[in-house]
Amino acid sequence: MSRRTGRNVMMSGWIKIGAEFITALAHQWKGSSHPNLPSETTNSMAAEHLAPGVDSVAVWPESQISIKPEASPNKQEIERRREIVRHFFNDFWMSTDDKPRTFAERLNRAEDHINERLAARGETWQLDATTRKQLGLPPPRTV
Repeated sequence: MSRRTGRNVMMSGWIKIGAEFITALAHQWKGSSHPNLPSETTNSMAAEHLAPGVDSVAVWPESQISIKPEASPNKQEIERRREIVRHFFNDFWMSTDDKPRTFAERLNRAEDHINERLAARGETWQLDATTRKQLGLPPPRTV
């Protein structure tokens, strides 16, 4: 037996294990009264195309997939975000003597810098109108 054939046998084993796992989950869901569960027919049709010997597979139509917006942050998270924004804001304006008159104008000018730094840091939120409101900051400029 060549190495390649051995890998194919190994891969088939993983596929079988995955199919068995999905089948077990599907059997658990059959007794559920969840209104968004897919029909038995959909499960059977999907199983025919995935792997032989699979009884059923849960398939979620795109219309039932929802992306929920991030939950509102708690007080501790709001304080953490305020501190991050304060730090990036101060970094942006530290070496500039020619600053706008108001804090709101300064924040507007620093917003892109702050959002770039947030992204680089791996934060999942950005400084936008909603976040400004949550953090008690002035709303963004209107054009």
